[in-house]
Amino acid sequence: MMSPRLGVVRKSMLKDPLIIKAPLGKTRIRGLDVPGPDFVFGAKTNWNADEGVAGAISSWSVQCRREHPARLDFVSLNRDAVRSGLVTSKELNQYRALRGGATRKKRISEPSDGGTARNPQAAPDITFGVTNRAPSPLAELLSYEYAHKWFNEQLSRNQSGGHKKQMKPGHVPETRTSLLRRSRTLPAPPKPLRLPQVAQVAAALDTFRDPKARR
Repeated sequence: MMSPRLGVVRKSMLKDPLIIKAPLGKTRIRGLDVPGPDFVFGAKTNWNADEGVAGAISSWSVQCRREHPARLDFVSLNRDAVRSGLVTSKELNQYRALRGGATRKKRISEPSDGGTARNPQAAPDITFGVTNRAPSPLAELLSYEYAHKWFNEQLSRNQSGGHKKQMKPGHVPETRTSLLRRSRTLPAPPKPLRLPQVAQVAAALDTFRDPKARR
């Protein structure tokens, strides 16, 4: 159900996405024109169908490689100059001008125009990903040698007394508190501090009822 419109409805309003409203329960259309039956999507191939497969293959456009200018290999130039005994900048410049033909080879991994490099040169002594572990001996697996070895180890461990001792019924196991109470000695009570200079001085007042209470 479309909402009511005001004014004259023109055909151009069916192509403007800002004016087109979505019908109830449907998505909004974009109003784009569909090309005719003669329209070809993608790049056209200029070849005659009567030529067959040979004509189709020969009409393919081959991507040509772009020629990159050769770059100077300064590493080899500097190495050869140092070996010749040239260390100053002036001597190095003269040596480079004299040996200007030393160029660096183009790496294979450099991509061409819009394409990717084929057969990239991998770095030596590098393993990509996780290395495979050593293969397990198939004869030992089929003969259950590892299982027999584990079983013998368990038997020897039980015979050597490494297994846990069985608790007798009615026996209370020792706890940390009981062990500390039985092994630790109680500290001696501290003696009251008495200064020697006042130990023999008699009391000024005698307020105790009997001599026993004095103690």
